[in-house]
Amino acid sequence: MSSLDDKIKEALSREDAELFGEVGGEASLPELVAESFRGKYRFFVAMSFVATLVFTIAMFYCAYRVFTSTEFHDHILWAMGFFFFAMGVGLLKTWAWMEFNRIAVTREIKRVELQIALLAKRLEK
Repeated sequence: MSSLDDKIKEALSREDAELFGEVGGEASLPELVAESFRGKYRFFVAMSFVATLVFTIAMFYCAYRVFTSTEFHDHILWAMGFFFFAMGVGLLKTWAWMEFNRIAVTREIKRVELQIALLAKRLEK
């Protein structure tokens, strides 16, 4: 945790600090993955994980066939398949990381909203 976070927690009252603690700090990668399956895009996340698995299996099969084929033409075709599936895996993983980033940013925005609400409540008194 940074010193800025420590200073903010010191400035909060005990009750506010407990509420802030419930919102939590930075999420770990397993928490982000679990949260992505609970969001409104959970169907797309599940489909991307399944597609990534299928593309990975197909990629390794194409790689195996590149090394076991005897014809030059077959080498080229299986290598093209390998690169196609490798690019698909890369694109799906990039999309998943962008989804994790969106979840993390949304979480931080909610923390800032909570802090603003607590500050507004404190200023009303």
